[in-house]
Amino acid sequence: MSTVTVQPPTPTRRKVFKADAVERGVVQILKDEYKISDVGEATCPENQLVAPDVSFISIVEVGGVDKSVKITAKSEDGEYEVGQPH
Repeated sequence: MSTVTVQPPTPTRRKVFKADAVERGVVQILKDEYKISDVGEATCPENQLVAPDVSFISIVEVGGVDKSVKITAKSEDGEYEVGQPH
């Protein structure tokens, strides 16, 4: 599980993940926790809601092939879980 900087809410907006921070975190988690050595760049969608159990898909290059990775928010504080690449 990782935590990432989030954009603070405003009266009309809810907290959202910063895509570039999630991308860096996903790559690091796949390398450090999943022990995948040939991880390339990740691409995550912008403005994903920071709320428990909200999930989205990021694309990560693994061994030169694009793979889908499910990201699941675990808290409103920006903690998230990174799934196995498929």
